[in-house]
Amino acid sequence: MIRCSVVLLCLLACDLAASAAEPKIEFNRDIRPILSDTCFHCHGPDSAKRQAGLRLDQEQEAKAERDGHRAIVAGEASRSELVRRITSTDPDEVMPPRTSTRSLTAAQIKLLTRWIDEGASWQAHWSFIAPQRPAVPEATAAWSRNAIDSFVKQRLAQEGLSPSSEAEQTTLIRRVTLDLTGVPPTLVEVDEFLADASPDAYEQLVDRLLASPRYGERMVLDWLDAARYADTNGYQGDGTRTMWPWRNWAIDALNSNMPFDQFTVEQLAGDLLPNATLDQKIATGFHRNHPLNGEGGRIAEESRVEYVFDRVETTGTVWLGLTIGCCRCHDHKYDPLAQKEYYQLSAYFNSITESGAVDRGGNANPVERIVTPENDRRLNELRDEVARAEKAQQTGLAAVDAAQLEWEKNPIGVTQWSVLDPVSFKSKNGATLTKQPDLSVLASGESPEKDDYELTFRINAGQADRPALITGLRLEAMADDSLPSKGPGRAPENGNFVLTTLELVAASVTDPKKSVKLPFSRADADYSQGGFSPAGVIDTDKNSGWAVAGGDNSKGRVAIFVLDAALALTGPAELRLTLKHESVHVKHVLGRFRIALTTSGAPRLDAPSAEVVAALGIAADKRTDPQKQQLRDYFRSKVSPQFAGLKTAVDASKKKLTDYENSLTVTMVMQDQPKPRDTFILTRGTYTQPGEKVSHGVPAALPPLAIDAPPNRLTLARWLVDPANPLTARVTVNRAWQSFFGAGLVKTTEDFGTQGQPPSHPELLDWLAVEFGGGDTGTRGQGDKGN
Repeated sequence: MIRCSVVLLCLLACDLAASAAEPKIEFNRDIRPILSDTCFHCHGPDSAKRQAGLRLDQEQEAKAERDGHRAIVAGEASRSELVRRITSTDPDEVMPPRTSTRSLTAAQIKLLTRWIDEGASWQAHWSFIAPQRPAVPEATAAWSRNAIDSFVKQRLAQEGLSPSSEAEQTTLIRRVTLDLTGVPPTLVEVDEFLADASPDAYEQLVDRLLASPRYGERMVLDWLDAARYADTNGYQGDGTRTMWPWRNWAIDALNSNMPFDQFTVEQLAGDLLPNATLDQKIATGFHRNHPLNGEGGRIAEESRVEYVFDRVETTGTVWLGLTIGCCRCHDHKYDPLAQKEYYQLSAYFNSITESGAVDRGGNANPVERIVTPENDRRLNELRDEVARAEKAQQTGLAAVDAAQLEWEKNPIGVTQWSVLDPVSFKSKNGATLTKQPDLSVLASGESPEKDDYELTFRINAGQADRPALITGLRLEAMADDSLPSKGPGRAPENGNFVLTTLELVAASVTDPKKSVKLPFSRADADYSQGGFSPAGVIDTDKNSGWAVAGGDNSKGRVAIFVLDAALALTGPAELRLTLKHESVHVKHVLGRFRIALTTSGAPRLDAPSAEVVAALGIAADKRTDPQKQQLRDYFRSKVSPQFAGLKTAVDASKKKLTDYENSLTVTMVMQDQPKPRDTFILTRGTYTQPGEKVSHGVPAALPPLAIDAPPNRLTLARWLVDPANPLTARVTVNRAWQSFFGAGLVKTTEDFGTQGQPPSHPELLDWLAVEFGGGDTGTRGQGDKGN
């Protein structure tokens, strides 16, 4: 086959000579291209744009009677409305209309007329007819060594052409080595080939090249292009992704001569195979190669739907050779593909467990961790280490609990915090503030871009001879189900806040005009977002402040603010507190919060909550279960050095395990969610405009699915390589032909529809398709021939 490549290239480069005798009209060759180019736009498959209810892409419709007329009357061009219209001189009746950009030449009109007079014989579009094995032409030339040569020889004879002379040996080894490995032969390899006088020297050379690992690396290139492979995501910063495991899988599959039907099934649905292996899951990365949009302003669901579209259209191109993407918005204008069928195909890809976000570094879920046997051994070692640490912690809890009982008798280090009850509270810019039973304040309603919360508290502490010294405030930023992401702030995207300023004023109850502003000297928090420390709340920069994005805020956050000098109170007083949110980050205001004060000489961040303090004041046998749990959690997390040591050991072992797991390669794969998503026809392909609900299905113009086949990707994959499918084998061998010879037997490699070019050598294409399939029809037995 390789030896006759020069002959084939010569043939493909030549224009076909016109036959002296007028050939018999063939619908697919002569008539369909005319109708497709000039008529199908208005009288074709697209029901929304069809004019006068006339279809010329289907024989029964084209020959049916309408209002006493038939567009085509077989054998009688003079009675055919089509001929009358295309020959009319009346500008209101002539077809195509004068306003159309399409027109018919005199030769085309003559051909259409002659075709109708000859009986208007019809054919299904050539690519939708299952290939049949043609007879191999008789080989009469000495250079004709196989069936391909015989087909080429026959065509050369038809065109009155002679083959080029056979390439000399140095050219031959260079060509075949480049073809099969992508690199030229070495001088040593050339010398060895020239010195080999055995009759099968060339065959041995080909076998050696096919056995080389370079073969898979070369041959995978065209497949990578078809699979839209990339190591980056393609948007904005073009972040790096991890798809090379899929690429390596494809190389290994080619080098091992994996059967093409298996090659197809594993890439489209390897995860759905019984007891799917790691390699079969990695294979499904084929449909994760699309661009990923990690842009901050993107809408995740819009991106997810685009990824579904990408999979449908890539599948249609790679396996079916059809421009199915046209049907995203409407019925195809030229091929028998309906918009509904597009969305029926999309149903197979609509239930992937993905969100549309880039949520795994440069990757997006779902992903598969690649675990080698050595990785698995180390993981088991680390899991055992975690188990030992947890067992030691459990064993040591008895001693920790005994120490807690002693501590409860004299709870050293406990800062007493008193929750304040706000007597007034308001939002400067229109939010609704509501006091909760636990004395916290919840914001709702209007969500201003910036806001000040003004609160007033009444306290009665100290006596003239024994003043109470207030030393600090505690702010609890609390979670709440009513807030975005459950809070603790009101930022729409993540429930964050940015508190920029905290102002505290103390005033006399008896003389409110007598007031003093109280500065703070220190601030601390249990968690702060990078660059947003609570120290920013008490500095002079109104653009700095405390924020908490990036952490686990499910239980809220706490910050304390220590007064620069203690406030001495000798009786009733009024505290006026203002919480300011003046950040450039709009709507980043507190959602729910609670204020407490302390008279402790050294306020601590890890001081217990008011609930813990209250529990300490209750006899042990009178405490509720929640109170006991609160005390236990506080003692273990904040007081007990013994528990801290045990916990540190557990945390350290878990971190080692997590760090090792995170060091392993992950790659994006396909994985369906347990409950399939509903699929709808989307008006003009817009994700926010669902229409009719559809179920899984394939185009009616192609063979039907197997009876009772489950509606999943595995069924679709097996349908693609089913013996009855007329397209897959043709499309695949044509792509291989293009790879070796620069142009396919069908030059429009990705369009086998009516607008694509017909095959230059239809018998050869069908012989290759059937040979590739290993049977008499379609893709039967593709597994017999491999890649």
